[in-house]
Order: sequence, then structure tokens, then C-alpha cells
Amino acid sequence: MRLTQRLRELLEAGSRVSAERYDRARVLARQCRIAVASAIDECHVLLAPSATGEPPQGLESTGKPVMNRVWTLLHVPCVNVPVARGPKGLPVGLQVIGRFADDARTLAAANWIHERLVT
Repeated sequence: MRLTQRLRELLEAGSRVSAERYDRARVLARQCRIAVASAIDECHVLLAPSATGEPPQGLESTGKPVMNRVWTLLHVPCVNVPVARGPKGLPVGLQVIGRFADDARTLAAANWIHERLVT
């Protein structure tokens, strides 16, 4: 199996994290999941950029995941809707983020946004 140099570096860094630090991070992540539920409150979905710009050309990478890591950590549904094109003509997206376990509503909202902004 071939791994990119970047992935090998990330795996190596992860292997150096102590059990205590990992456990503290898990507790903090759980606290954040609880906090985001109250922060979203009555909103059906949140909107955020999908990326910091256009994806890199080619098939080697989809770009930096910095804009969606937090949603993965929080275990909330997140749908990318390509809504524009950047200077190189590549797609630029909008993330539609829902409440925990509210996948159907999140997908419906993403579809609604897509129908109005893209089609």
C-alpha cells in the first residue's frame, strides 16, 4: 500500500500523542458536540465555505480539509453544494451543516439550496 508523505507524517504525529492527551481531547470533543447542539438551537442548518478556494488541479488531492474537520469531529451531517466557479474555472462549494442525526433535513436543505443557486 502506498501512502502519501503527508499522510505518513500525520500518522507518525498521531502515534506520539499520549493516552492522557488523547482522553482529554475526547472529553473536549464531547463537550463541543453538546455545545454545538445548543448553538444551532432553532436553525435548521448552518452554512459555511467548503474550502478556502478552488481545489487543486488534477486528481492527486481534493485540497485541504481545514474547513470540514470541525464538522467531522462534531459528528454532524455536512453536505457540499458546488455553487460557483473560481478563477481557474474549478468548482467552489458551500457546506450545508445540520444537527446531529438530522441527515434527512440536511440533505433536503442542501437540495433546496442547489435548486436555487445552481440549476
